[in-house]
Amino acid sequence: MEKSLKLIIHRSKTIYDNVNITWNSAIKYLHQNNEKGVKSKPNILDNKSHCKTIAVPLNQRGFNAYLVSLYVNSLIKSNTYRKAALQVLLKHLSLITNQTNFKYMILIKLRTPKKQFLDYKWNERITKMVLETRELDYAMSWLSTLGGAFSALGEEFQHCAQMAGKISIKQFQLALHLGNPLLVARCKLYAALSLIQQGYFKTPKYMIKNIYKLAVDQNDTRLQNMYTKKLKDIFVPIRKLFKIPLKCGFSDFPR
Repeated sequence: MEKSLKLIIHRSKTIYDNVNITWNSAIKYLHQNNEKGVKSKPNILDNKSHCKTIAVPLNQRGFNAYLVSLYVNSLIKSNTYRKAALQVLLKHLSLITNQTNFKYMILIKLRTPKKQFLDYKWNERITKMVLETRELDYAMSWLSTLGGAFSALGEEFQHCAQMAGKISIKQFQLALHLGNPLLVARCKLYAALSLIQQGYFKTPKYMIKNIYKLAVDQNDTRLQNMYTKKLKDIFVPIRKLFKIPLKCGFSDFPR
């Protein structure tokens, strides 16, 4: 039978980690704590193997929480460290009892570290990302305002429609940098509408189909509403120009 140990990481009556360790693996088990906490009995009967589980506390005072976190992660990620640690733990337990028909549950108590530390490098990275995202959001807001104004004038003036298209491309680049696929889709919709205003219909036809499919798949009501409103606005001059009936589909687009 393969040797195994169970590590219970706890503080007071709250269990934070439940790790089963063997020579080949260390697996964390999800646990649910009730409002009163979880209590561990010293001897627990294992119905599957018909042997008792003995709870053994390692240290009554408890261990530094940072140290325990590092210890558990090392057990999970490193095969060499896990085998060495398991050998040491089994040797320690053999000094406590000579019984071989027992499973051991090691209780590791956590205590608050005397000194807390901050990850300054990660803090700097997060700060940079937050500030960058804020500036990109500001830029997107300004471009949306300008793009909407030029798009409104684009129905009458060709150069305004072209400028709206250039603005939508800039928005598209920013959206790619932000990594938001729904925002990218909205920018594509702006670009498609600009192309329609300039008299290009074949490419926007397929762009708009894909945008609508994404909006439905992602259940993005904002994109769906924007899609419906923008198409209603742009279909009015198109219907008048090409005499398209009121009830039409994508197949009725001019080519």
